Amino acid sequence: MIKSKTAFASTILVFIVLVSGCGSSPNNNTDEISYLITIDKSDHKLARVKVSFSLKDSLLYMNRGANQLPKRWATFVHNVMVTDSKGKSILVEELPDAKWKMFAAPNEKITLTYEVKLDHEDYKWSSGIDGVAYAKDWGVFYTGRALLILHGDEWENIRVDFSLPQGWNVTTPWKASNDNKNSFKVNNMFELAESMIFAGLHQEISIVRDDFELVIALGGAEIIAQKDEYKKLTEGVLDYYIDLMGGIPNPSFENKFEKVVVIINSSTSTDGEVIGNNISILVEKNGGQMSEMFSKFIFAHELFHLWNGKSFTPTEDDTEWFKEGFTNYYTLKSLHHVGFLNDLSYLSVLNDIFFQRYNNDDGTGKLSMTMGEEKHAHWGLIYGGGLFVSIAQDLIIRNATQNRKSIDDLMRSLFQKYGATNDTYSIDELQNLLSKLSEIDQTEFFNSYVIGINRIPIIEYLPLAGLSAKIENGNLIITKKDDLNPLQQNILNGLFGIHDSSIID
Repeated sequence: MIKSKTAFASTILVFIVLVSGCGSSPNNNTDEISYLITIDKSDHKLARVKVSFSLKDSLLYMNRGANQLPKRWATFVHNVMVTDSKGKSILVEELPDAKWKMFAAPNEKITLTYEVKLDHEDYKWSSGIDGVAYAKDWGVFYTGRALLILHGDEWENIRVDFSLPQGWNVTTPWKASNDNKNSFKVNNMFELAESMIFAGLHQEISIVRDDFELVIALGGAEIIAQKDEYKKLTEGVLDYYIDLMGGIPNPSFENKFEKVVVIINSSTSTDGEVIGNNISILVEKNGGQMSEMFSKFIFAHELFHLWNGKSFTPTEDDTEWFKEGFTNYYTLKSLHHVGFLNDLSYLSVLNDIFFQRYNNDDGTGKLSMTMGEEKHAHWGLIYGGGLFVSIAQDLIIRNATQNRKSIDDLMRSLFQKYGATNDTYSIDELQNLLSKLSEIDQTEFFNSYVIGINRIPIIEYLPLAGLSAKIENGNLIITKKDDLNPLQQNILNGLFGIHDSSIID
């Protein structure tokens, strides 16, 4: 996962999103929990939430986060009230850490009501407002952790209804219930907890591939004006990944998803965040070429994590360099494939973003990139260093096999082996698979540059793709050589993500 601000990093967080209804009252069946969320017509920054359920225990709670605030997410929650099936008030005691205790009889049918004031932008957030909650002139964005008070953790077939101002739409990763576009069914608490929503005057793009749907929500006049461009970009990147991997995302049964939401809004700065399987992106208005590059990169990077990170996952943090760095490599390939990057801009990005951050990271040459827990503090080492590992290994394999094999084979094999399972891969397995693909033992490479702390000599590997490379005044300068031989040309095509490069006999 990646952020576009200085740290360029973001954490994949576990949150929870909820929602409001279209005028109909939530069900009160004993085996169901239902939410009705009303966005106030006169004040869009006020959400009224009504929750109906049968008591499982005495606790109400909000998901983790906002730890910098004494009351955490409860800072924004007001007027918490609980009543029984007869409308009688039930005593509620507020506890620390955004929790409440109810004094009610077991199995009592409960109605919880409360309000959330969308004042989150008045506070500082280390990961940015894009993963919290915010308001725009054209609508409101919420994450479940910022919006929802929860009860229990084993509910299924959860109903979520929205009551919205006239003309507003709502985008969620859930399936619509019946014919009502503002009523949804959520399969379980896990799916609910991994969601985000946007309600407002935005526009949607829906792209369906087999049993998988990708929905793009576009907010703000500048973003909506690029709707056709976003559609073309999304289709191109998505199809590139599906073709590369051999299928749509295939996560474990516990994390199955058929729909993923990407919410893109115009803003004062460019940023990005992931919540579960869904992506939130803010794009700086009139931000220029670099802002556009960051926003597209965030989108394509996080989309590839639906495979590398969701469909196959690591056993330990010591392979974060692979999950993030190899995802960076395929992000660049996909953006080249759709024409957003050309050969020159692709090579420029290797220096301008990745080498600069890798070279200037104070952990480079001092820390092992297997220290995945440090990936946010040392983005350059792990995200950038991991990218250069992927490039070096790809070029080694292509050169050794006359372009018959590449790390594409590695990615597909992991997807085929671990997709739809809870099994995980290890760093030893990655080393063994890369050694088998190149038929060259990669122990020394790993001990030097992955497990060890030596800097990756990327300029020694780029010539395998017919490139001249040197480091001058702290910059990685890459140029194409003249008169490439057929093997070099095809390896270069592979570097750029051109799948149909021919094989040299």
